Amino acid sequence: MFLAIDIGNSNIKTGLFEGDLLIESKIFNEFYLFNNYLKLIKIEKSAISSVVPSLSEKVSEVLLAISHLSPFVITIESKFNLNIRYNSLVTLGIDRICSAEGAFYLFKNSEDFNKYNEQSIILTLDFGTATTINVIKYPGEFSGGIIAPGISMMFDSLKYKTAQLPNVTLEEYKELIGNNTTSSIASGVLNSQLGLIDRVIKKLQSDIKVESTKIFITGGNAEKLFPYFRFEYQYVKELVLLGIKTAYEKNLDIRV
Repeated sequence: MFLAIDIGNSNIKTGLFEGDLLIESKIFNEFYLFNNYLKLIKIEKSAISSVVPSLSEKVSEVLLAISHLSPFVITIESKFNLNIRYNSLVTLGIDRICSAEGAFYLFKNSEDFNKYNEQSIILTLDFGTATTINVIKYPGEFSGGIIAPGISMMFDSLKYKTAQLPNVTLEEYKELIGNNTTSSIASGVLNSQLGLIDRVIKKLQSDIKVESTKIFITGGNAEKLFPYFRFEYQYVKELVLLGIKTAYEKNLDIRV
């Protein structure tokens, strides 16, 4: 069994693979729950993607103590299936790379890959604590993307950084022009997200003459936005976990 571990800002996600098959995935918002889970499963190898360095060490220590295995920690120095074209590698979140790795793996194993060319582009949209858009250009270049506040972060910012605005959720959205404060806030947050995506897609199509766009969507807030998308996409809940597995396999030849 292979265990993929995604350490994020809000929680720890795991994916247990048997061969190429993901047999279960879990989300833990308390470390002791993750610790208890490790005691219930038998793993032969594992890999970590983390945006919280201090927690990576803690997870590695627990894995070693319980399974007697040292996990492979994916860093910017690791090998990837994508060619990473990013100017500030030290600040590039490994979760963004793994998301893109997972998307590229799925794309390469789809019928769409037969039509892959210079006018093709692959996007990953990750709706988590932050909303990130990652761009993969032909023939497999991670060329960067966009980082914006996530849905919950935007709502919380309006609530805690202002004196009179109420706590609002996306369920308060009624229409583009809100007719009360809650629906106006909901519209502002929702359409900020949708407008960002729409502009990115249109700008890429205009600037590099994109003829084919493949979009993969993931993240904890993604399902809240499904009713409002007006473009074709593939939702992959475990996209980052799949990317962790493919990145790990790419690095097998350098492991002792």
